[in-house]
Amino acid sequence: MKFLLTAVVFVLATSLSAVTFADDHATLRVVAVDTTDADAYIAELRKGKKMMEKVDAKMSMRAWRATFAGATAGTVIVALEYPGALSDFASAWEKTLADKNMASWLNGLSGLRNVLSDSLYREIPL
Repeated sequence: MKFLLTAVVFVLATSLSAVTFADDHATLRVVAVDTTDADAYIAELRKGKKMMEKVDAKMSMRAWRATFAGATAGTVIVALEYPGALSDFASAWEKTLADKNMASWLNGLSGLRNVLSDSLYREIPL
């Protein structure tokens, strides 16, 4: 009986600590970009997305183009989402930057874009 009680307490403690310390909230990096050739920039994003998936399968990239946005029409928004804490995102991003192909690709984007803003967001659980 004592063994059974100890086992039950151990299982409960382990499961509660996992729930308490789990950080299942996503981190989102949002980059607003001005470009004079949106089609070429989007084509480059498609290449980068494929490379990124090879380096870190957890990080996803999506993009939007502002079409009904007044003075900001034409702005391209690029979002990088990582299903973990900010520290996990930072580690994954460092891993991405360490890849020679990714670093070269990122440097090549400078001729196609002007970064207007670059922000990090942490998901709020609802």
